[in-house]
Amino acid sequence: MTTDIARIERDLQDLWKNNAVESAAAGHTTTRALTVNLLVHADTSARADELGTVIQQLTASHPNRAMMLIDRPAAGDPQIEAWVQANCLLNVLGATQICGEQITIDSRGGHAGQVVSLMLPLLVPDLPVVLWMDGPQPFDLPLLRKLRGVLNRLIVDSAGFADPLHDLVTMATYEDRSMVGPKPLSLSDLNWARLTPWRELTAQFFDTRSFLPHLHRLDQVEIDYVAVGEGGLLRALMLAGWLASNLGWELRENGAVRTGDTIHLHMRRPGVGAASGDTRPVLIVLRPAPSSDNALVGLSALHLRAVDNVLADFSVEQTDSPTCARTVAQVAGHPTISRLARAERAGVADLLAAELRLLSRDRTFSAALQAAAECARALNT
Repeated sequence: MTTDIARIERDLQDLWKNNAVESAAAGHTTTRALTVNLLVHADTSARADELGTVIQQLTASHPNRAMMLIDRPAAGDPQIEAWVQANCLLNVLGATQICGEQITIDSRGGHAGQVVSLMLPLLVPDLPVVLWMDGPQPFDLPLLRKLRGVLNRLIVDSAGFADPLHDLVTMATYEDRSMVGPKPLSLSDLNWARLTPWRELTAQFFDTRSFLPHLHRLDQVEIDYVAVGEGGLLRALMLAGWLASNLGWELRENGAVRTGDTIHLHMRRPGVGAASGDTRPVLIVLRPAPSSDNALVGLSALHLRAVDNVLADFSVEQTDSPTCARTVAQVAGHPTISRLARAERAGVADLLAAELRLLSRDRTFSAALQAAAECARALNT
């Protein structure tokens, strides 16, 4: 090791002393405001630079002590180097400047235990500890096992999973087990967070009192996803899982069928206005759509249809604008309602900020994940 904890702490003290002097000379004051310990994993220097930009943007809502680990276990002889920097927001003259701080640890040819022994003493006491694991197989990395005992939240991005269906099941299993024991660990997935516009627009249909009964009479669901990149398949599965977990739908035996890139999920739902225990079939179709630069977070369309009692159709579709979606509601006996809704893509910093505001387990995500994983297991058998 070419660095030690005492040297890093001295560098942090010198950093803030110099920063205070420079701020005073510039005519403003600086406030060091730390609200969370954010541990970030990257496997290359280039990726670390990209993630570092996100950390700087995050300072606006969550000033933090970030520890960026560049993890390169196969890169030659064991060596660890570290350096520090301040992440400050640009501000107007005379205003207080808010700053966080970042410790970058470049580990080459080493083991997770060496890195963790350096990171743990550098955590700010009494602040939550969040690990952001960027990579295709985050649950297999030794670093996660070594840090498990101090973590409050784990953030991953299933859009980058190497084997989407297999890794979705792995994530669901990990999420379920992580809530057992004396120190529960809450899990967040940025790929799920990108579904927020779709879930909000879908829920808004049924804020209308006259449309609400049709929510419990849905018989068909079609989700068009972008098959190339951006985790579209997993987003489609999690959107289906969200519907199923909230509406009490269950996957039928041998009910998951895949033909090429198209998936049919045969489910059953509780009957409405019938004898207790009565069920009706629900078909969910996940199908690939042509790739488009304007595809809203990996999906291009969602169609819901109720044919039980009264014909009703509800749809959310992307438009030519990347910031707008079109929603259409067609119910027998009612005029068609069509509108353009704002549905912007959130950047990674905004997605992270939203997840960091969660103080406990996201039960909606948990239920949707477990339902989606059940479908993924059935597809893998």
